[in-house]
Amino acid sequence: MANYETQDLQYLQMMQENITRMAGNSANAKTWLVTIVTGFFAIGCSIKDLDWWLLLAIIPIVVFWYIDAYYLSLERALRNREQIYINLMNSLESTGDNLIDEKQNTLFDFRPLFMDNDDYDLKLKKTKCMMFNKSVYPVYLIMLFLIIVATVVTNMCN
Repeated sequence: MANYETQDLQYLQMMQENITRMAGNSANAKTWLVTIVTGFFAIGCSIKDLDWWLLLAIIPIVVFWYIDAYYLSLERALRNREQIYINLMNSLESTGDNLIDEKQNTLFDFRPLFMDNDDYDLKLKKTKCMMFNKSVYPVYLIMLFLIIVATVVTNMCN
């Protein structure tokens, strides 16, 4: 086990706090989505003139789906940064090298580490791929399904 200094432990604690915040933001995105879609359903019960207006709820579903995937990709990138630092600390201890400069360059670097050289297009692609992660897509597909079914049912009844 590595013998970490106080500044190493502080760095790892701050990284964990950032990762926890990203997970919390992801949960908040789901909470806000449920609130907004419930509002659409509540308004839909009182308005009889607009037939297909409930399909407007698809817009916030897609937006929050993307936001949730974005926070998940940020969380994973921060975990990558944290793991790189832990690996560096373990290698410094095992080899006995005194790589102070390399350690100082990585210490307190909180930029997310996307394992693809920080190319913007690849980050965007990674976020889109995260939209179909098993921890993200079920909530949003269920919401989409409920909106479509509710729209069809209300239009059949009118």
